[in-house]
Amino acid sequence: MKKIQLLLFVLCIHSVAWSQKKFVQYGGLAGTSIVNLYGNPFIEAFLKPKARIVAGPSVYYPLSNHWAVKSNLFYESKGAEGIMPLFDEEGEPLGFFNTEIHYNYITVPLLFDFMFGRRLKGNLSAGPFVGVLIHQRSLFTSPVTGESIERKGTGGFYPWDGGAVFAIGARYALNKRVTLSFESRINIGLSNIVSQPILGSTTIYTLATQHLIGFYYTPGYLAGKVRAREN
Repeated sequence: MKKIQLLLFVLCIHSVAWSQKKFVQYGGLAGTSIVNLYGNPFIEAFLKPKARIVAGPSVYYPLSNHWAVKSNLFYESKGAEGIMPLFDEEGEPLGFFNTEIHYNYITVPLLFDFMFGRRLKGNLSAGPFVGVLIHQRSLFTSPVTGESIERKGTGGFYPWDGGAVFAIGARYALNKRVTLSFESRINIGLSNIVSQPILGSTTIYTLATQHLIGFYYTPGYLAGKVRAREN
C-alpha cells in the first residue's frame, strides 16, 4: 500500500509537469553516491563509506529566468563496508567479519533551483526527498575461513527514508532541444531506518554525497521557447 502511495505521488508530480508542458524538459541523471551511515556509534566505528550507483529519469520545469523546480525517480543503492563483529540470534559472538551492507531504495527528491548565468547556467538547489526501501542485503565473510553469511530482507527496517537535499551544479544548452547537467548533491537523511536494535542501538541514518551527470530533452515545437529561457 505504501509503495502504491509513493507511485501515486510520483504520478501527481508528472501530471502537474505535463499540464504545464509549455516549458517542461525530460531527461535522466546517473552517477555515484558515497554513503555514510550515522547515528549508531558501532556502525560509525566499524563501517566506512562505499561508493554506489544512483540513476533514474528526471523532469525539469523552469518557472522564470532564475527559478525552476525539478524532480527525479531514482534507483539508489545505499550502504557501507568494513570489518565488524557479528552475533547470532541469541546474542553470542561469532567473530569479526568483512561486511558489505546494501540498502536499495526508490527515492524521489523535489528540488527548487536558483539559476544564474546565460547559456551556461549555474544552479543552487534545495528541497526534501522521500525514499522507499525495496531490498536489503548484508554479506558477512570470515577473513580466516572465507565462510560467508548472508542476511537479506526488509524485516527490522522501516520502509521509508526521508530528509533534506542541498545541491550545486551547472546546466549547458547544447542546442534548442538538448541540455547537459552536472550536479553534486548532499542528501541528509532525517528518518531512522531501523526498527530493531543493531549492535545495541536502534538508530541508523543515511548521509549521501552524490555526483551526477545528466541530460534533458525539450520535445517538439516547444524547444525554441525553452531555449529562450536558457539564454
